[in-house]
Amino acid sequence: MPTSCVIFDFDGVIADTESLHLQAYNHAFKEHTPQLGRPLVISHEAYYSTYIAYGDREAFQHMLADADLPHDAPLLRTLCQAKEHLFAQRLADFAQPLPGVRDLLTWLETRHVPRAICSGAARKEIETLLNAFHIRNHFDVLVTIEDVRYGKPDPEGYNTAFDKLHIKYDATLNKSTSLVIEDSAGGCAAAQAAGIPVLAVATSLPLKEVQRHATHAVPDLTHLDLTQLSQWLAL
Repeated sequence: MPTSCVIFDFDGVIADTESLHLQAYNHAFKEHTPQLGRPLVISHEAYYSTYIAYGDREAFQHMLADADLPHDAPLLRTLCQAKEHLFAQRLADFAQPLPGVRDLLTWLETRHVPRAICSGAARKEIETLLNAFHIRNHFDVLVTIEDVRYGKPDPEGYNTAFDKLHIKYDATLNKSTSLVIEDSAGGCAAAQAAGIPVLAVATSLPLKEVQRHATHAVPDLTHLDLTQLSQWLAL
């Protein structure tokens, strides 16, 4: 009977889609400049330091509010639809998950460690890429932006994913010997607020920076010491 689990973020952990998200946000702003009243471009630095952990609606809301621009509900819906359209068009550009993902999933499955995804992305986007990568079968639970009231850095998503794994396996899972894998400061904060240790990968932030927000950190999953991981998970 398993006593630990691993919960993965998606963007920046399984798929290197964060740069596409930023392009899609800025594309939506450019397409709807008349409604905004002036041009708005989110910089690479601002996105990765401030907005990366949010789902689409919350990200647009914070971006617009921070720029002192309108952020009413109809405009947010319009922007989300524009971003989703461009993002869907570009998903076919992704052929492989990030380095180390396949090997880690196989290692976890061999040891019967429950696995979930908790992401601020849309379920359709995640499932499209999981199926394209042929790894959908590795995940017992998906928690997406549609499943929560509050996105990261709120811990609701990670608590929900943990509870769903607990029920699915009919097991007494232990948060202290489980692990979240994240790439953003907000995602790390969400996992820690849920009481789960965090392994950060330096996909979206420099290693020294992401180390400050996590329990453990590696450049990418190919650098993960599996002997150490066994100890973390109490296997």
